[in-house]
Amino acid sequence: MICLVTNNQELSRDLSGLLSKSGVAVRLVDPASDLAVPSLYMAGVTAVVVDGVIPGLGRTAWLDMLGSLGRRLPVFIIGQSQTQDLEYSSRTSELLAWVENPDATSIFAMLDACGATGKNGKIVPRQQISIYNPQVPLHMLQGHGALSMLSINAGGFRKIAIEYGVEAYQKLQDVFHQVLFDMWGQTGNFRRNDMIMRRSGHSNTYYVFLEQGRETRSVPAPGVLEKMADRIALRLQDALWTEIFKDRASRNLPACISLVPDFSVGHATALHNPCVDSVDVLEHLMEMSAEVAKVQLRRIRDRERELMQTIVQSKEILYPNFQAVFNLQEITKELAEEVNTTQSIASIKKSLYGFESLIRVRKDKVDERLALDHLVYMDAKLLRPDILFGMAAHSKVALELDQLCMGLGIAGAVDLPGKLMVNILPRNLMHIERLTHLLTPRGNLVFEISESEGVTNPALMQKVRDYVSKIKCSIAADDFGKGHASIERVINLRPELIKIDRSLLEKIHLDGAKRIFVEGIIKAAKLVNATVLAEGIETWAEAEVVQKMGIDLIQGFLLHRPQPLEQIVAQITDNDEIVAVDSVA
Repeated sequence: MICLVTNNQELSRDLSGLLSKSGVAVRLVDPASDLAVPSLYMAGVTAVVVDGVIPGLGRTAWLDMLGSLGRRLPVFIIGQSQTQDLEYSSRTSELLAWVENPDATSIFAMLDACGATGKNGKIVPRQQISIYNPQVPLHMLQGHGALSMLSINAGGFRKIAIEYGVEAYQKLQDVFHQVLFDMWGQTGNFRRNDMIMRRSGHSNTYYVFLEQGRETRSVPAPGVLEKMADRIALRLQDALWTEIFKDRASRNLPACISLVPDFSVGHATALHNPCVDSVDVLEHLMEMSAEVAKVQLRRIRDRERELMQTIVQSKEILYPNFQAVFNLQEITKELAEEVNTTQSIASIKKSLYGFESLIRVRKDKVDERLALDHLVYMDAKLLRPDILFGMAAHSKVALELDQLCMGLGIAGAVDLPGKLMVNILPRNLMHIERLTHLLTPRGNLVFEISESEGVTNPALMQKVRDYVSKIKCSIAADDFGKGHASIERVINLRPELIKIDRSLLEKIHLDGAKRIFVEGIIKAAKLVNATVLAEGIETWAEAEVVQKMGIDLIQGFLLHRPQPLEQIVAQITDNDEIVAVDSVA
């Protein structure tokens, strides 16, 4: 029986109607009557819904009484908690479930979640993830004799707010919240009768209180909860990666989020002991689950690092493709159309300047490596190079991966004419003399300084420049206009080549501000005697504008998509000798 002691007549009417319709007994009591207090202790009462204050009894005394009652049955108080003004123990306040905006449906759902309706299985369909209510786990513990839980800690999401702003952070929270709700009741995830709760309205911590065995009421066997926590972590990773890789029109996450932020899943079980305060048992249960979540996070990071180390050491997973770079001033609209029609660069090979090495992933090999991993999810179909390098940076193996990719690109381009552009992290370039074993297969290299790191030691960089010039190679500032690629970096680097990022060139023919900005870059580049390359050009309209501005080189899908060495050689090889232009017109 549910006892309602409230002056809220509308709530009493609606809630008693819902309960009666579901076959649950209800007792309505006037808070001003002499029966208000005795009714709470009547036989058969399974939960009470009461006002925060009743006539004839002080607020503190009333709440102390409810706090004591809350140790053996669910108590829901209508109104706003004012614990800071009350003189009762914090232990008592932890047991009181406040309902600040009461409505019959939500209170009915909470009563049902606590098991106060006395029904087999939950009778209220889940419409949302509710805010944490201590009455739910407390009475699951007491009613079942034991309680198992999962705690999902997504505290790592806060880094998104720092790096990309509050709006992106809140969007990530919303997506994660919806993913959890969608998993509720799906096979292999949370069962329908498990209770998922969010610690607070904007918290990154969720609690899943597991229904005990339907027949035996037994606790999970040793190792079962650990496997479940790992499985849930994998499925959450899967769902977030899938969201990240949706096309821009359908994805709910901001484009700036390109990696799954840290989160982990802990687990624990507690037994009910009538000799120990149930609140203490519940607190200890949640603490244990949170500690296990920290352990799982360390295990996930270890697995990611091991995966990246495996990729770096493997001779099979990564391979290079190459994209051609041309002298833009020699390209006409007719030549561009012919390249597009024939899908071959044969007609413009005399304008060839060189190639850039771009790393690719053999997805089947990644799947083989991950087949036995039960803690790190990564669908190889989604593993782009930018994701790969993001994971490497997160796992502290970015330098090793960078060296591998540079070595693969150089070794694979022995038969290609012209200059070869290879990406390199500034920290690797600083020690280029120790990496000469990677450079020996061919010369005429252009080291593209990655935009992902800043150049922190200009004096050392000058020594590096001297060495690079000595071995007849050169330096390029890659992706100018993105990341750390700034005017200051160009001044410190004094690069022979400046590559303007696609973001500044996309639809430049329609954007006057972009044209003015790019014109300024070109003027600055000429002052330091640097060649300018427009990268990511996809349309002739874009190419024509930058051509008229005087940009020297062009790279992009308009003229060539990255291809394996064999396909490129087949296009440019005939009876004529191929001599790539080593400079611009």
